[in-house]
Amino acid sequence: MSVRFLILFLCLHSALTAAAPRVLVWDDSVASRELALARGREQVELSNLHPSKRSEPIRLKGTGPIFLRALDRNSEDEGPVQRECAISESLAHPLLLLMPDEKDATGIRVVVFEDDPSGFQWGSYRFLNATPKTLALRLEDRAEKIPGGWKPVDIRLTGETRGIGVMIAPLENLKRPHYSAVWEHEPETRTLCFIVPGTDPRLGPIAIKAVPQSRKSFELELKPEGAEASAGE
Repeated sequence: MSVRFLILFLCLHSALTAAAPRVLVWDDSVASRELALARGREQVELSNLHPSKRSEPIRLKGTGPIFLRALDRNSEDEGPVQRECAISESLAHPLLLLMPDEKDATGIRVVVFEDDPSGFQWGSYRFLNATPKTLALRLEDRAEKIPGGWKPVDIRLTGETRGIGVMIAPLENLKRPHYSAVWEHEPETRTLCFIVPGTDPRLGPIAIKAVPQSRKSFELELKPEGAEASAGE
């Protein structure tokens, strides 16, 4: 096998096997934007985005970096208004969190997470603290510290479907929780839990944004196009 052919093969293999990212929008203001992901000459418009659900995998041909394009904004040089998504090649299941950010030309901030179920397992809760302070968490009989700065903390529970107690409090005063509730635990579901500064003083200093995903929906969306039709033939 010649060196030139080997390099060509590796480039084509990388393009075909590159992980397809999913997209999660922070709120309705981002969901209503006209956005697309682009790589090289290919562009895929983002549709049916929802703040409480990941998109299906976005498959882009070609090689090179992936860009987020703001189709509803114009640039002075008439080129696309876009920003690069810093997706590491080591990510098996990249998740792009799109947040409002008027400081960027696109109006969007992109935060990239690894969303691989081999690490973020079914029956788990992944907590990401967007506040500046470390918080104390109690989930059923588990106690953890959740540091600020988007550092993920995973807690996996076992057992059947049931109600579980959740409490989040400041480290300096565990007797006065910022948040207390009962959640329903599903062993075949994993849940992203974002802890953010509260915007309504009546509801407390923090707010929780929970994004569940079932194993069934994840596996269905991973099936290659046409797989169901082929199976029924």
